[in-house]
Amino acid sequence: MKVNNNNQGQEKTLYVGAGLVQILCFNPNRSELDRVLGIERADDYEQKPEFEYVKDDATIKVKRKGEDGEEFEDEITCKKLTITAWVQENKTEEIFPINFTLYDVDDVSSTGKTKYVTQHGKSTYVDSESNLPDWFKFTPGKKKMPLSYRVAKKGEASFLEFLAKWTNISPFDIESSLFPENPKKFWNGDMKELNNLIADFGDSSVMVQFGVRTKDVEQEDGSTETKEYQTISTKSFAGSKYMKFFRNYASKNFDGLLKDGDNKNFLSFDTKAKIGDDSMYELANFLNNIHGEYGVSEFTTLTEIKEYDPSENPLNQEKSIVSSETDADY
Repeated sequence: MKVNNNNQGQEKTLYVGAGLVQILCFNPNRSELDRVLGIERADDYEQKPEFEYVKDDATIKVKRKGEDGEEFEDEITCKKLTITAWVQENKTEEIFPINFTLYDVDDVSSTGKTKYVTQHGKSTYVDSESNLPDWFKFTPGKKKMPLSYRVAKKGEASFLEFLAKWTNISPFDIESSLFPENPKKFWNGDMKELNNLIADFGDSSVMVQFGVRTKDVEQEDGSTETKEYQTISTKSFAGSKYMKFFRNYASKNFDGLLKDGDNKNFLSFDTKAKIGDDSMYELANFLNNIHGEYGVSEFTTLTEIKEYDPSENPLNQEKSIVSSETDADY
């Protein structure tokens, strides 16, 4: 096992590209995290305050549309829940945090549409519950069984998708549900239900996208320093089986999956592509969400995970990078 520890003043290795990760734990306290990272503290080590995963009075800005059709920004106060999944990437064996931020408020778009989510982690926006499509409300196939669904909380759909890809939950299994059995405990930061899943799915992997975020940080003297931070996108995920297909396509410059397009600012992948009897919808959807028109803002690459080369990042062509860091406080 290898652990990147930036506490010794060493520059952290950053990564970009698609990788497979296994989940080690959810929302550990500091001593639990030390065990996961293999860190032994000295007897005179001054312990830091515990992580704050729950905030009861968080402020969030949401976009609304007024009666005149004009968009405006509204500010509301609600409970905020941070879920940090500590994961180990299979190829590099490095350990990383993935942070999900959930707000205890209904997920409503700026156009007034409400997001719904099913027990299997599927989600969609609709203007009315009566307009939810059958593919969302029922299991696939001829024998359609009704699924449990409800209005999603803000940020929840992304986390449930992550769980769905990790557990490979069957779309036909109406007995299984990703909804917490005790929502009150869950929103109060009790991750027992999630951590219990690791016993059954500890060897399972999920496909994620690594990237690097560049940020200008103002210093005390008024100057700015450019810093780089490791990211793992929560915008999209794919099941682990799609990594072999990703490698296959990558070996031939994504011929057969990448669509020809006139716009050079983003890529488009064919959701109708197939390899044999295997649909590439999930892989193409993952890649479109990362590299497409509405993809991620951080720098990343259409490759399997690799060490980040700052010279490849167009944002750095006129900048001098001071340091590479992680957002994790450990």
